[in-house]
Amino acid sequence: MTGSTPEIRAYRWVICACSFLVLFVSQGMTLGGMAVFDIQLINTITAVSGTEVSVSDIKWRDTIMFLTAAVSGLGSGWLADKVGVKPLLLVGLAMLAAGNLLYARVDQLVEAYWISAGLGVVLALCGLMINVYLISSWFDKQRGLAIGIVLSGTSLGSAFFPKLNTWMISTADWRQAFEWLALIPLILVPISFVLLRNGPMSAGKPDGTRAGGPTPELTGYTLAQALRSRNFWLLAIIAMCTFYSILGMTTNVFIYMSKSDYSPQVASTGVSILFIGGLIGKLISGYLAENLGRKLILLVGLFLMLSGGICLLLAISWTSEMALWCGLVLFGFGWGGIYTLIQLLSPDLFGMRSLGKILAAINILDATGGAAGPVVTGALYGSSGSYFLPFAVITGFLLIAGIAATLLDMSKAAGYETAGTQPT
Repeated sequence: MTGSTPEIRAYRWVICACSFLVLFVSQGMTLGGMAVFDIQLINTITAVSGTEVSVSDIKWRDTIMFLTAAVSGLGSGWLADKVGVKPLLLVGLAMLAAGNLLYARVDQLVEAYWISAGLGVVLALCGLMINVYLISSWFDKQRGLAIGIVLSGTSLGSAFFPKLNTWMISTADWRQAFEWLALIPLILVPISFVLLRNGPMSAGKPDGTRAGGPTPELTGYTLAQALRSRNFWLLAIIAMCTFYSILGMTTNVFIYMSKSDYSPQVASTGVSILFIGGLIGKLISGYLAENLGRKLILLVGLFLMLSGGICLLLAISWTSEMALWCGLVLFGFGWGGIYTLIQLLSPDLFGMRSLGKILAAINILDATGGAAGPVVTGALYGSSGSYFLPFAVITGFLLIAGIAATLLDMSKAAGYETAGTQPT
């Protein structure tokens, strides 16, 4: 498949670079950069409609996007098996450009909701799951390194686009900024068309597998067995709580800082710090987990996130700038490795036999948490008039995730049961 000739070995990294760029743009524009427009959208829609639009109202946009992505992900996975990844990525990039052009013309809240539903389809077509699928089909060796590089595109994009969008809004206006942003995925379409390949079928056999040789029997849990195991639900709880927390934080921290009299540039820096911390966490967590154990690094990451949440609560209570910046750094750095570790823990705990189905089940559950994070955080702010309560809820969810992580039983891991080795 991926490594039978030197040419194929080299071209894998072209695929990796393309996948990195696609995630940099698709995730950065939808998850990181969009929050910078919230205040402009609230003010414009309120002025046009004559009805007060709250933070909670605008955050329903994010919830709709994530719910649509979760539902659409089932279909995109099926299509990837039928037609390959390349056409899905091309359609997703084209839809991302169209979504930004449509956002430049938004005057009503319902219009923002419909566009966000479309962006949810974008995430299913050219977001994380499809890119991991692409990389996994090209890499049998060095897969962890390649996925780590690609995942860093999410953090870099989400750190870059808030700053870019803030600059464009200050240079022109928010509608013009959306029109300019639409050009970025359009530029990627021909690049992806030329360089991306659906991949493995035309590339022979995987390294270490001889043509005509027997297919290795996959071991591990079935989906039904996993659903009956305590570890599955503990891992799902960790995923749901952390995804709720990070999306609740990243989609609201710009508004929180703006309401605290920070300039738009400084507030966008706060968003970027979260994602830069996430980038650092992703780059080093896999290495540390290999050497120090998955569960230990998972607990360290959750402890850092929890500490960050506490610092942010102190920042609100004490009006402390130092506590604010410390909280953002700790929160982002701790979160960065969590998603990577969940991907590492899933095959450790459940094996390869039904890993795709098990990951899909976990992804649906964590997408539910992610969908709730932005709107519930915004609603709690709207009802209380302060971000103390919503950030306290986020901190509480992180405490629940930490407790669940301590209860993971690595002795029940599929690798331990079948090979006698325990991934600590």
